[in-house]
Amino acid sequence: EIYEGDPYADVADEVLPTNHAYAKSGSVVGPVVYVNYGRVEDYGTLKEMGVNVTGTVVLARYGEIYRGDIVMNAFEAGAIGALVYTDRKDYGGGGGDAKWFPDDKWMPPSGVQVGTVYNGSGDPTTPGWASSEGCERVSIEEVESSGDVPLIPSMPISGADGETILRSIGGQIAKDNWQGSIDAPTYRVGPGPGVVNLEYNGKQVIATIQNVMGVIEGVEEPDRFVILGNHRDAWTFGAVDPNSGTAALLETGSTEWVEENRDLLASRAVAYLNVDCAVSGAGFHASGTPQLDDLLKQAAQQVQDPDNSSQTIYEQWIQSTESSLIGRLGGAGSDYAAFLQHIGVPAADMRFGAVASVWGLVALRLADEEFLPFNYHSYALELQKRAEDLENEISDKGITFSPLFKSIEELSKAARKINNQKKEIKEAKGWTSMRRNDHVKVRELNDRLMMAERAFTDRDGLLRRPWYKHLIYAPSRHNDYGSTSFPGIDDAIENAKNLNTAESWHVVQHEVWRVARAVKHASLVLDGKLT
Repeated sequence: EIYEGDPYADVADEVLPTNHAYAKSGSVVGPVVYVNYGRVEDYGTLKEMGVNVTGTVVLARYGEIYRGDIVMNAFEAGAIGALVYTDRKDYGGGGGDAKWFPDDKWMPPSGVQVGTVYNGSGDPTTPGWASSEGCERVSIEEVESSGDVPLIPSMPISGADGETILRSIGGQIAKDNWQGSIDAPTYRVGPGPGVVNLEYNGKQVIATIQNVMGVIEGVEEPDRFVILGNHRDAWTFGAVDPNSGTAALLETGSTEWVEENRDLLASRAVAYLNVDCAVSGAGFHASGTPQLDDLLKQAAQQVQDPDNSSQTIYEQWIQSTESSLIGRLGGAGSDYAAFLQHIGVPAADMRFGAVASVWGLVALRLADEEFLPFNYHSYALELQKRAEDLENEISDKGITFSPLFKSIEELSKAARKINNQKKEIKEAKGWTSMRRNDHVKVRELNDRLMMAERAFTDRDGLLRRPWYKHLIYAPSRHNDYGSTSFPGIDDAIENAKNLNTAESWHVVQHEVWRVARAVKHASLVLDGKLT
């Protein structure tokens, strides 16, 4: 769609056709069922209402979970196809007199969200190893059996088309929180009587991509890597994701690059700083692993707010944040996933108009400071809080979290100890006789700070998702974008709630023990002594 004054009018035909990357090719015909956001709990609601999804084409709206999980959940519920639309309630200003682009920020009724529905990371034909010319690849049949690619056709559609289909659906009226904008039709769940003929024919090809790499080599410890990254590709013209990040740095931190350089990165990478969406609305936003919390706050305190010269970005940040100041990196869908969730490199992700200044300060401090500015006491506090939340969630199920709390306390003690060791070395620097040993002591202490994050990984990975090695931060099994702490425990709890068997709750206890062991290993790395 072209509007008056559209700067891209001359190249509009270069926009990719509306589709879901990695969608299953095929043709299906079936009655439509409206499934709200397509979450597991939405299908639970339909089951309670007596609505059978088997053999239908589901209509779901964007907004709560990753589109790939929308399609996967539809398949697991028995659907034969999935349509995903952009509801005006979430993306169109709520309907009514609301204006949309180019007069306002909201998506027009004809707007369509495109993207991938792949639930894995990297090249699906090279799971766990780098994709390169002439390398080993698994078959299409093996790819489809992995559970990472959809097994039913899907298609993204506009809000206008979504409402047209909704008008064709009868049956029971959907719940109030399933309804649309103020002037939308009444949403019903079906099935039918409206019928959809969904046909998609996509090509499966192996194509070449380019990574753009640049290295600024340090004078001291050039064998240590502080990595800044952003992916250059975009689904359309990339106004937010990722071209604004490209404006800050032409750098790619892809899964394939991490897999190819896994051993070197695991032994030498200090941290990965990500900036996919450098500018995406008002306010500064930062997410990261907890040992970077203090560093992110301190850097934000040193940068002036470009919209208000009387305050810093940090002051603007704390005023605009309604929930936790710093988010976590449990979700997938970005370049930090390979670094953090696969090999255990500390990571941060930032977005704001002045993000380059904060980004640069964080990188400089990581590269230049004598001691890595990591505070694992923040990590212990975060783990304690999340563990308490999970314990309260299933307090009546006989699951003990005491092994995890004990390990977290050990991590807290190790964090305090290494912080004191840094202080002691700094205070001893006045003695000339000690200076020859300073470098060795500093290097050894920094090694412990750098490697502690790796201890949170497990070589076997998460249950049924072995690529994700990190036991603290990884995506939810039913929402690839959702940020989850203790993903193995969380997935096991979700499964146990559905099955409610002694065996399923035993798996939850096992996952608690797994995480407890990982946290203990991290404390041992920080402590630097053998047991």
